[in-house]
Amino acid sequence: MYSLKSRLSQNGFTSSENYDHAVQCFINSPAEHIRCMHVDGDCGRRRTAFACALANALQATQVLYYEFGRDKPVPQIIRIQEGEEIIEEPPVDALDRILTEACAQSEAEQTILILDQLHKTQFINHTRLYEFLQSGLWRYSDVRFNANILNLKVFLISDEPLYHSLRSASFRLWINGTNQSIAKVTASDLGLEEQNASWLKPLQSLFNTMQTSPTLEEYQRLAHDIEQHIYSTQQLKISLFGWLENIDREQLESEEYQPYLDNVLEAILQGREVHEEIDISSV
Repeated sequence: MYSLKSRLSQNGFTSSENYDHAVQCFINSPAEHIRCMHVDGDCGRRRTAFACALANALQATQVLYYEFGRDKPVPQIIRIQEGEEIIEEPPVDALDRILTEACAQSEAEQTILILDQLHKTQFINHTRLYEFLQSGLWRYSDVRFNANILNLKVFLISDEPLYHSLRSASFRLWINGTNQSIAKVTASDLGLEEQNASWLKPLQSLFNTMQTSPTLEEYQRLAHDIEQHIYSTQQLKISLFGWLENIDREQLESEEYQPYLDNVLEAILQGREVHEEIDISSV
């Protein structure tokens, strides 16, 4: 059985943070109303990546995504003959469509609805969403749809603070823009012997100086490049920038970090020489 961190990674969200406790609190809360998670943070689309990855990690049968601010009104073309009277029916709003589908899908299947960029919609929709979370009932025009509160979960993402009532009805989870916890990666974590990973300590000194903490997956990708491809400082910088989500290109090019990069490269090349000596002597 894969851990939540592994399942999130498999679905596109990598992090050194452990979200097990928060997710357990959310999914095991008493289901008196629709369970709602406010995916908070200061990291833009990283919150969206988390919400989508979590929905799949929880193995929801149906994952529905809607982003406010993307839909434009669709003009209606109505053809009538002279003297004929037609009562114009307004087109169904995109939000009403996605909520209707969420209600329908939740009748028989585990469903997660992700509502992104909530700050871009008019305030009336905030109040409608709060009423929906409380009652499980979505209304528009003269129709109404019921959601199964045991099967439906809602994730909310907004660049601005949520409407107070929505906030009170939600479990809030903070997603960091960068990895805050330091990943204590060892040679064995990377499938290497200690003597074959002499570059690991200077590499971690570089990361500490740059105040970045790669995930285990990022370390593993770097380790492959180091073992197979890196022979110069420029190649090292290309791999660092290529694989690390939170690396800053200006930092990599700064003279301040050049000695640390040189130390990493020196350790890589020395380790390679040791390998060659062992190979030659074994022959």
